[in-house]
Amino acid sequence: MRRKDRQVTDFDKMIEIMQKCDCCRLGLWDGSEVYIVAVNFGFEESSTSVTLYFHSAKIGKKIDILKANSKVTFEMDTGHRLLQGESACDCTFLYQSIIGSGIVSFVDDNTEKNHGLSCIMKHYCGKYVNDFSQDMLKNTLVIRLDVTEWTCKQHI
Repeated sequence: MRRKDRQVTDFDKMIEIMQKCDCCRLGLWDGSEVYIVAVNFGFEESSTSVTLYFHSAKIGKKIDILKANSKVTFEMDTGHRLLQGESACDCTFLYQSIIGSGIVSFVDDNTEKNHGLSCIMKHYCGKYVNDFSQDMLKNTLVIRLDVTEWTCKQHI
C-alpha cells in the first residue's frame, strides 16, 4: 500500500468499516476479461478471519464465471465526502475502503444457506432473521466467500 498513513490494520476497526459498507463489488475473471458485479452481502468474523455471504439467482453470467473460476477479488467502500479547497487541486476526498480476495463456494446445505441469508439480513436490518421458507431456500443460491487476504484504507 502506497499510503501507509491511511492503512487500517486493526481487525476490529476493519470490521467496523465493513459494517458501514452497503455494497460489495466482486471482480471475476472469465478467462479473457474482468467482470465486476455489485452485490448485497452479509458477513461473519472470527478472531482473525472473515466470511462473506451473497444471495443470487441460480443462473446468469456471474454464476457461469464462478463455476469456472472460484478465485475472486472484492471491494467495498463508505464514508464518501468531498472537502473543497481554494482551487481544484486543493480538494480532497474522504473515504473508507476494503479490498481483498478469496475463494467462493456454493452453499448446498440448507442450515448454512439459512445462516448465510441471516448474515445478509443482519447486515442490512440490524437483526439476525432466520425464518426463511424451505421453498425460498430451495430457489435461492447462497454464495460463500472465504476471505484469504484483505486490506483496509481510510482518509477521514
